Amino acid sequence: MSRPLTSVLAAAALGCTPGISGFRAEPNVICKGSQTTLTWTATNDGALSAIPADASLGPVAATGSRAVAPAVSTTYRLTVTRLGKTASSEVGVEVVTAPVEAKPIGASVADPSTTCEGNTLALTVTAPAADWDPHIQVASVAVAAGVTRATHVEHAGRAADVAPSAPSTVFAGLPVQGDWRLSTALAAGEACGRNVPRSLIIDVASTCGP
Repeated sequence: MSRPLTSVLAAAALGCTPGISGFRAEPNVICKGSQTTLTWTATNDGALSAIPADASLGPVAATGSRAVAPAVSTTYRLTVTRLGKTASSEVGVEVVTAPVEAKPIGASVADPSTTCEGNTLALTVTAPAADWDPHIQVASVAVAAGVTRATHVEHAGRAADVAPSAPSTVFAGLPVQGDWRLSTALAAGEACGRNVPRSLIIDVASTCGP
């Protein structure tokens, strides 16, 4: 049975529409002098551009990858055009050139890794290698602003009890990427399954290492 003309026209129009199904930078936080890799998948050939401008960018195939080494934090854009229609997507790459403002690492206690045993609430957070340049190293770890309870932190074979308003340098020099195990003792009136903190979060200040 033949397809209705309206369906044929709709399918043809859809086939003419440009699209981008994936565009990412890995890692998206790097040290100055390091590289990140842009990868993309689009319906047809397009062009890469950047802010600030990068004269080495330009036309690219519909699917591909490109290593770039931005000197400063940069926004990359992929643009594809087809029959007068345009689609674009952007990714940002943060370039660390000096010690940077602390970034939160943590999760909700609804995370599947969460445990509550022996009056201790714990969870594991991963800073993925796909997001963090291995040259970005920990400078200090602090309890998140506004939190009044201590957090026990484990990362890359080291451990420390971090008290409010008392940042720890125990993890200094370790890569930020990897697993962070966070735990805290439950206080009076708290119990596993009820009245527990909604999340465990630490602030990790970082810098670029060798």
